[in-house]
Amino acid sequence: MRRVSAALSAAGRGSRFYHAVIRGVPGRLLHHFVRSYLETGRCDFSNREIRRDRAFNLPDFKDNLETRLILLRRRLEERGGPVRLLRPERGQIRLVIDGVPEIRVVEA
Repeated sequence: MRRVSAALSAAGRGSRFYHAVIRGVPGRLLHHFVRSYLETGRCDFSNREIRRDRAFNLPDFKDNLETRLILLRRRLEERGGPVRLLRPERGQIRLVIDGVPEIRVVEA
């Protein structure tokens, strides 16, 4: 099985540069959110659609999705960059990006 990391760069908040490399399921989630944002401008997602998407390789039972989303949100907050995840209501995720993101997949 190949290991994939999401490498995200964004210029935002003036000339500040942001770079994050997040591995595993949180990295795949971030990649999905940002890719959808770049392709369609979409920034709202639901837990249900994430659980149904086989690309995340979540187990059918006890997928710990909420824990993985909390972990991803904390990692993004710790870096203090222009990418944030908000929870507008139960079962919903909102991607907020200040700036223009660039994303690439790094295979390790």
